[in-house]
Amino acid sequence: MSLSFWNPNSVFAGFDDDFFNDPMPSSLFGIPPTLTHFKTDTMRHSSPRYEVTENEKQFRLVVDVPGVKPDNMKVKLEHDGRVLHMSGGRKAKTDTSYEEYSFDKSFTLGKDLDTSKITAHLADDGVLVLTAPKKEKLPPAKQEITVVQGEAPALMDVDEKKE
Repeated sequence: MSLSFWNPNSVFAGFDDDFFNDPMPSSLFGIPPTLTHFKTDTMRHSSPRYEVTENEKQFRLVVDVPGVKPDNMKVKLEHDGRVLHMSGGRKAKTDTSYEEYSFDKSFTLGKDLDTSKITAHLADDGVLVLTAPKKEKLPPAKQEITVVQGEAPALMDVDEKKE
């Protein structure tokens, strides 16, 4: 996979969110898993929800960010293009109060992606689609090296100016 969840402060950095989604077997300790008693599964899934797909030519990350405007989100590459960082939010006024929704998510990108060509499109329904092509796989280079008999040249000094 060309993309995974990234948390720099976690011992488990690089594992996907779904790694911890399987509840512990209740028969193991005789205690039912706590998360199975909630009517919603919002605690078990990341926010915002996302889906990753890829094929031989590209990868696609689809993120649900309903109500978030392009001006209220940032998508950037960090750590020499290896980490995709997304953040943003929205504020909405209800009858008696304000609701605030924010997100901050980072993903580790695979080395096989051409990160210089990532595109991001936000649809009217709040679906953000990021797409990146994969690098073209070149056949391994073969080069024959001539062996010359005699003394090897001395190492060049770093301070020497090239002519």
